Amino acid sequence: MNEIVYQKKKLRKILTQKRSLIKKNSKKEFSLQFFNKLIESINFDEIKYVASFISIRSEISTNQLNEKIIELKRTLSFPVIEKNSQELIFKKSLSNENFKLGKYDIPEPTNENKEILPQLFFVPCLGFDLNGYRVGYGGGFYDKTFAKFKRLNLKFYTVGFSFDDQKQKEIPRENFDYKLDFVLTEKQLYTF
Repeated sequence: MNEIVYQKKKLRKILTQKRSLIKKNSKKEFSLQFFNKLIESINFDEIKYVASFISIRSEISTNQLNEKIIELKRTLSFPVIEKNSQELIFKKSLSNENFKLGKYDIPEPTNENKEILPQLFFVPCLGFDLNGYRVGYGGGFYDKTFAKFKRLNLKFYTVGFSFDDQKQKEIPRENFDYKLDFVLTEKQLYTF
């Protein structure tokens, strides 16, 4: 195991415990003010497809975020990990539809809707830094998916969705780690 992989593994353990404490003490998990600032910062009128996720464990709640996306009449989609794939696909679904537990016990849409190509991604973070890098759970699925979208010359925005207190001085990174465009927290919007 190389040094960066070791540092990330150690950081994941620390941040998972820290996030549980943050979640327990949090009174607010979504800021309409900073969400609106985000949609003013991008060309939101041109965005039709938005990818989000269903919160698990101590992740910041995506309930209000997902409701707002639907309220703004955008097509909401969620990640699916297909068997033997290292990349995510995204299927249209409403956040109140039935989900099944997929790989790693992550909720996935049960519907047979076809795959869509999101133009705006909300991404879970265990931690993030002020350079726009995040640490997730270690599967690299989002990094590989974003690399694929870049190869296909697709225009898209990436937004980490996290508690503000998950901010780190620096996230150890590898060559394939994808830099986010924004991080949206309950306290502010970070732009990179």
